Amino acid sequence: MYKNINIILVAAFIFSACGGSRSGSVNLTPGANTKTVAMEPEWWKDYEEKEGYVMGTSEGLSRDKGGARMKAQNLILNDFRQKTKAIATGRSENFFKETGENLDSDIYQSFESIQNSVWEGAIEAWVEFNKVTVVEESTDGDGRRSNLYRHYILGGLDQAAADRKLLQAIKREKALFIEMEKTKTYKSLREDLERYKGKL
Repeated sequence: MYKNINIILVAAFIFSACGGSRSGSVNLTPGANTKTVAMEPEWWKDYEEKEGYVMGTSEGLSRDKGGARMKAQNLILNDFRQKTKAIATGRSENFFKETGENLDSDIYQSFESIQNSVWEGAIEAWVEFNKVTVVEESTDGDGRRSNLYRHYILGGLDQAAADRKLLQAIKREKALFIEMEKTKTYKSLREDLERYKGKL
């Protein structure tokens, strides 16, 4: 008899715990079902690269339209930070290798500092090429219908403008510019700027 009572109590506890956690909640991390995928904009799924820009996409999901947009913006900014960090790290490593271990540490630190400053400015000035918010029907834990908002963004960083600022800043630091001119990194930067002219 006590065994049966224990079983009933355990079952009642599990049922109430499951039911309580679902009440009024909406799943904000649903799987990519067929309907959601079908609603993805073509310009977002298969975007065209723009010369001179670092491109990025993001999506944000929320029960609030403004919240969905905010999430999407935060995600694309994080994406840009990762991409610009990779660019800056690669250039710094190349610069160090090409100038040799005898490079003055102040010159190297100046190069890194200028790069970081330029890219931070570029991220703040990111461009939104396209955006859209779509409404998705959902249900909460009690089976009530509820709308979710999914915001899509396609954006870019103007790498051409950032590279021009980088080169101008390097030229102002004479010792750094003298060392920089000797490197393939400098040549590559100049070649990129020549290539970007077509998009200006």
